[in-house]
Amino acid sequence: MVQKIIITGFPHCGTTILKSIIGHINSVKEIYEETDIINLEETDKMMLEKSDKKFIVCKYPLYNSKFLSEEYNDYIKIIIIRNPLYVFSSLNKRFDKDYHNIDKYPTIEKYIDYIKVFKKLKSNIKENVYTIKYEDMFKDNFLQLKNIFDNIGMKYNNCIFDNTQYINYCDKNKTRIKEENIKGEKGKLHMDYRIMQINKPFLLNNDISKINLHKDQETKIINNNDIIELYPDILKII
Repeated sequence: MVQKIIITGFPHCGTTILKSIIGHINSVKEIYEETDIINLEETDKMMLEKSDKKFIVCKYPLYNSKFLSEEYNDYIKIIIIRNPLYVFSSLNKRFDKDYHNIDKYPTIEKYIDYIKVFKKLKSNIKENVYTIKYEDMFKDNFLQLKNIFDNIGMKYNNCIFDNTQYINYCDKNKTRIKEENIKGEKGKLHMDYRIMQINKPFLLNNDISKINLHKDQETKIINNNDIIELYPDILKII
């Protein structure tokens, strides 16, 4: 039987990169498009049954409490978080025109709600639920990721972390894109940019020089105890 895996967290926290790494494992079937459910009837079930694929992985960038409900009992859940300085600098770059539209923009308040859930899951280990910080993925030659894979029972080798060996997709109809060739309307531009990003070497991409926050974002971040507890270095950066 094929085991389902969902990767989730908060937008711009590294869910796509993490899914791409897992997708490099020979025994994993990767769903390229974002989805919060795996329907084996709609997937090429015959292909899976005749192949050596033991896992199928999807990702959904925004955590939902339903992922811990009975509906997802047969899923392995991997939940990721990232330093909000870089999350919201990245979001601002993409969504700045929608900054004051609370229905469209992922807010600090939503991030704080999520970080509380992440901390609770991190301290109260549940079966088939794994947590990881984006920043920790890359430490010690991906050691924490390897520990998660080992606990799940995945067979892999170190080449899965060498992104030069693969072509990654966010859209099954698009392949590798060079940065200088990225152009077009906003939605298409973002997809092209994501494809370009996940085909770069897998390296920590928290760059202090790229921090660009609105003042109210900065104030909310440095004054939230849950954020500072998980990311105390923020006070040294701002």
